[in-house]
Amino acid sequence: MFNATSSQEIARVLGSLQKGEVGYQTPLVPQGGSQIASNLSPLIPQQLAQTLSSATSSMGDLRLWPMLSKIAAMNTIVEYNRVLNHGASMNPFISEGGISALNRGRYEKVAVKIRYMAERRSVTDVASMVTLAGPDQNALAEETRRGTENILRQLEENLFHADNTINDLAFDGLIKQVRDGGNVADLEGKALTPLYLQEVMGALYGAPFYGQASHILVSPRVLGDLIQQSVLHGRHDQISAQGTLTYGRSDLAISGPYGPIPVVACPFLERIDRVRPGNAAVYSGAVNTPTLTENPGAVAAGETSKFSANDAGDYFYSVVGIGPDGQSAPVDSGAAVTVAQGQKVTLTLGDAAGQISYFKIYRSAKDAASATGALLIGEAKRTGANTTFVDFNARTPGASDAILINSSPDHLCWYQLSSLIRRPLAQTDTSMPFLLMLFGALAVKLPTKMHLIQNIGTRDASASGLASGILLNP
Repeated sequence: MFNATSSQEIARVLGSLQKGEVGYQTPLVPQGGSQIASNLSPLIPQQLAQTLSSATSSMGDLRLWPMLSKIAAMNTIVEYNRVLNHGASMNPFISEGGISALNRGRYEKVAVKIRYMAERRSVTDVASMVTLAGPDQNALAEETRRGTENILRQLEENLFHADNTINDLAFDGLIKQVRDGGNVADLEGKALTPLYLQEVMGALYGAPFYGQASHILVSPRVLGDLIQQSVLHGRHDQISAQGTLTYGRSDLAISGPYGPIPVVACPFLERIDRVRPGNAAVYSGAVNTPTLTENPGAVAAGETSKFSANDAGDYFYSVVGIGPDGQSAPVDSGAAVTVAQGQKVTLTLGDAAGQISYFKIYRSAKDAASATGALLIGEAKRTGANTTFVDFNARTPGASDAILINSSPDHLCWYQLSSLIRRPLAQTDTSMPFLLMLFGALAVKLPTKMHLIQNIGTRDASASGLASGILLNP
């Protein structure tokens, strides 16, 4: 028979759960101490919201991933043939009774290596036994959902930005594959305009590319700038529908030689890591802090610097090391680096411990007081105890990219060895660990029929109060 709880004990428990006089929790702060997790007083919940407020991305922010055709991969290497041309442009005319010269088409065999993505999560046994506050009252289901959204967020980002020459375990993203195809334009910080896009579409459709874009992928910031241009230069800057007055249009399309092409805002085309992480950020794993030395100087023969007269000034650099166990804390320049017009800056990135796979390099605004708020300018694969990265100012800090793509499966697809699955792991303590896994690779089959526009700025960013085109720090 169970022991009965006395009325005095019940009164004591209820008393410990009472709120303060104004209806809020009364903190148990020791005299002269501070509020910490171990001295929070109990609290009686009055109402639990049935929805979660997410301060990060959601499934609705995925744009490229839902657009891709998923083709089953039967092996870890997928091969396909690419037709380079139907034959040489020879004289098609012959004399009476004659014969034409032999002609052949040109083909190329392309191999795509499947890559593996995973997200490790864990739920304690206690958490799995109790009911959670919120819409998902099951801890395992809630953590599975958070892990799913996180791995798909990382997938969407890498579909744009991954580079196998930097990270050996990654596939090549859309930007890398289209850039390797050769159709690249550099706006060097200037704004993207509808007239420029129409010019690109016309050139892409003509010989020798014959490319028909189905979508124009831009960052939300660039789409906002295009909307502003449509308002300022269009005949109708306000649209009234069913009593609602809308200033500008968000469903933009650019007319090309073969019809209107929709402009799609892709949040993950703007890199999540574009701003230097703060010194107080939480870093997973134990990755040693790299070393950093800078050496500005003249360019060598065959090199081109994009440091103009307007760019000449003092800069701070910052570097973060990325390894299998996480990322390092940022290390900054000891002093400002003075760069003159036409120069380059050679950075030496040190990692004697060998814990780093590649580096992310950030640079401050000109004449800034420190590296705080520095923007990403590039990445470098670790090549030894000392890795060299040269800054020619080829990447405009804070700039965006735009990509004209054809999303049909004969142009662009995802080779999928395994769809997203949850795999339980062996239990070594009183928790339930599991992996969320996704195996596949992006294939841009016809990169010459697509086009990359890089280093896009915004129209008169300084007048809008934007710092280097960045709206807010993430």
